[in-house]
Amino acid sequence: MSDDLDDYLQSLPDKLTERLSDVLREQAFRLSDAQRDALRALEESPETGALEASCTVAPGANELEYIVQAGGDMTTKEVRDGSGVPYDYSEAFEYGTSRQAARPFFWPTYRALKPEIQEAINDAVSEVLK
Repeated sequence: MSDDLDDYLQSLPDKLTERLSDVLREQAFRLSDAQRDALRALEESPETGALEASCTVAPGANELEYIVQAGGDMTTKEVRDGSGVPYDYSEAFEYGTSRQAARPFFWPTYRALKPEIQEAINDAVSEVLK
């Protein structure tokens, strides 16, 4: 094998990782922004402000993992004052409860953007391999 080809093949993993990390981060923030937009489009309620703010992107276990999340500490409160039972109302928005119809924002947005996200990933791989 020629030195040029060997050098090229040796460089591919690092080039792919760097480019994919950039694209995955961009797409994760794009998805999180779209989920916030979906929340804004829902009927306003006192809870949507904290829920919107809880839509974030966190780094994952490695440079190719980004976690798009909503809810958590910002949207967890007691089921009833004094009950001591935690309840994350982001789940009530997404899935509904016995008292509230579902107002999904997280998964429908992901499903709508998934083909474009996959296309961006495929394009990044193609760019590196060219």
